[in-house]
Amino acid sequence: MFKEFSSLFSSKSAELADFEPSLFQLDQFWKFGELLLDWNERMNLTAITEPKDVVVKHFLDSLISIPIIRDMEKNEKIMGSGKELMLADLGTGGGFPGIPLKIALSHLNITLMDSLLKRLGFLQTVIKELGLRKISTHHARAEDAGHDPAFRQQFDIVTARALADLPVLLEYTVPLLKVGGVLLAAKGKDPEEEISRSNRALKELNCTVERIHQYHLGEAAEYRSLIIVRKIGITSEKYPRKAGTPKKIPL
Repeated sequence: MFKEFSSLFSSKSAELADFEPSLFQLDQFWKFGELLLDWNERMNLTAITEPKDVVVKHFLDSLISIPIIRDMEKNEKIMGSGKELMLADLGTGGGFPGIPLKIALSHLNITLMDSLLKRLGFLQTVIKELGLRKISTHHARAEDAGHDPAFRQQFDIVTARALADLPVLLEYTVPLLKVGGVLLAAKGKDPEEEISRSNRALKELNCTVERIHQYHLGEAAEYRSLIIVRKIGITSEKYPRKAGTPKKIPL
């Protein structure tokens, strides 16, 4: 089902993310795709069901952050001696971008977080079937995870895809980051308006928009943006606010 797109995937991943998958990694991606579409018939994991679209709009889109992650690994100020990056994928849904990043960068320590237990059941199956290690799932709302000592200020990177408007997303994610860590927020073509509405949240949560990476997945796919937000200071203990409040009354 997916193997016919191996050439497309390999060429585009090299172009967009400087990543050339091995045959083993390609096999892992295709197994993941088959599991995704099989389980999607029984539960709502994705509205994207054409194999080629899964390859482009899910797999390739998830890999865009690879160069940023590699740069962080090279940065001695962030990494220290022998330190491994800790990544949280918040609102992971069907496992994006967490699972593709794990397949591509197998050494990463990844925590997949979601508020729906059924989705995490699917992801646990994927982890087992693909033989992935140093990856776990956690069932929680973002507002609760941000106050859990096991997760608060524990991550170098937090990823989020189509989870919330940026002011809300910042309150969900920044408390999880270590000082110096980054949020990688996947957004549409023109995120400037969202960013302009995020000034208060950025100030309150002690973070700053470092840059915006814009890219195009090719053919019929739309232009996309990855907003890189750096945490520059400790976040007040009052954030995130109680469940539902960040969305109802954004900063």
